[in-house]
Amino acid sequence: MNMNFWLGYVSEWLGAVAVVMIAAISPLLKKIRRIDFRFPRREATFALSLFVLVYFLAFQYFSNEFFHFLKKFAGIFTGGVIAERMLLAVISLVLFLLALVLRGQPFKSIGWGRANTRAGVIVGLLLVILTIFLRGKFITVLNGITADEASLLLVILALCVAEETIFRGYIQLRLMSFLGNTWGWLTTAGLFILWQLPGRLWLHPFSEIWVDLVIVAVQGLLFGWIMRKTGHVTSTILFRAAAAWIQFL
Repeated sequence: MNMNFWLGYVSEWLGAVAVVMIAAISPLLKKIRRIDFRFPRREATFALSLFVLVYFLAFQYFSNEFFHFLKKFAGIFTGGVIAERMLLAVISLVLFLLALVLRGQPFKSIGWGRANTRAGVIVGLLLVILTIFLRGKFITVLNGITADEASLLLVILALCVAEETIFRGYIQLRLMSFLGNTWGWLTTAGLFILWQLPGRLWLHPFSEIWVDLVIVAVQGLLFGWIMRKTGHVTSTILFRAAAAWIQFL
């Protein structure tokens, strides 16, 4: 692994921090509406309980032959393992959305509030442009993409929508309400790292996955911080999708 590999990630992360900090001093992010819950302990308990449920599902998904048909279904999409994780994330999101609807809670309580949409989209698009620029892929994108690359983008986008809504939307907002902004943010990042272990932990030695875990750890902290600043998951969805997809161009 060469220095350029890490320089690419570090420049991307630092650039994202700079963009969000600049946006934070503008009127765009000064009008962000924060979410508070009347019963934060109860909300945190629901969030953690749902995480335990989908975490158990994830281990079964990757190890139990009963779920082989789901991974086979994921094979119709572009992306291989990415498509498998996308399908798992979408199934998990359905469970979170079901809990949201049954409990009569609004979509703003999972990071999809209308009031913060403009801030989330604008910051997200700025981060997309930054990522393409720092990775030197502007010409590549302008020259057009193949059908497979477009299909992969849709798979990655679906993965990001599902996971960011679950972690930065549902879980982080509730844990911040209960534990405070800092500890709620850090705890969510820790859960995000744990989420990456099923399907990797027993298939590869730690020497092969530690790099991925370090990258995920930094991304978990960065995405959570961006969510705190923008109040809308579209910012992290767009940034994360662009950063992941651009690696394959």
